[in-house]
Amino acid sequence: MSDPSTPGPGGAPGGKRATRKMLLALRDALTPATRTSASRSIADRATALLDVKLPQGSLVALYAAKGTEVETAEIDGHAGSHGMRVAYPRIVPGDRRLAFHEVPRQELVIARFGLREPRPDAPAVALDQITAFVIPGIAFDRAGGRIGWGRGYYDATLEAVPSALRIALAFECQLVPHIGREPHDMPVHYIITEVATYAVV
Repeated sequence: MSDPSTPGPGGAPGGKRATRKMLLALRDALTPATRTSASRSIADRATALLDVKLPQGSLVALYAAKGTEVETAEIDGHAGSHGMRVAYPRIVPGDRRLAFHEVPRQELVIARFGLREPRPDAPAVALDQITAFVIPGIAFDRAGGRIGWGRGYYDATLEAVPSALRIALAFECQLVPHIGREPHDMPVHYIITEVATYAVV
């Protein structure tokens, strides 16, 4: 975890913007070999949690990693071979909520912000069909607080499905002592790093 003495409501001086900049630099500084090894450990923990928490046939919302984010390909493969369905998010212009489509990972295309997304005409799924969301982010605290890119897509989406399980994936270096939470922020239920699976209580 990052230095507990780090001040500020976002875990760094200047709040969320400064935290975002600092934690991105820390994540980007990890070597490719370290990220690959850590992502594999995180995937093992994530699939173990999904196996315990979700019944057969559950629909899991997964993200396709961009840049130095935790890789999710192994989670996709495990879910498909263990009776789970997988959907990927797509940004809809003019809508704060993400759309989700059940599509093979290899059919994702590069879209807005350089994200890998389903095509708009891919089979869509209703948000209330999703049992668990596996979520990326830039910084997290042990109370389930999350800092993403600041666009609010995941918060708006998760607010519409409050009963769904919310699982965040992060490298241990992305944990901070405290993130100031606003009324619209949706905390996660679990944070999984290469070190441990942290349950939010």
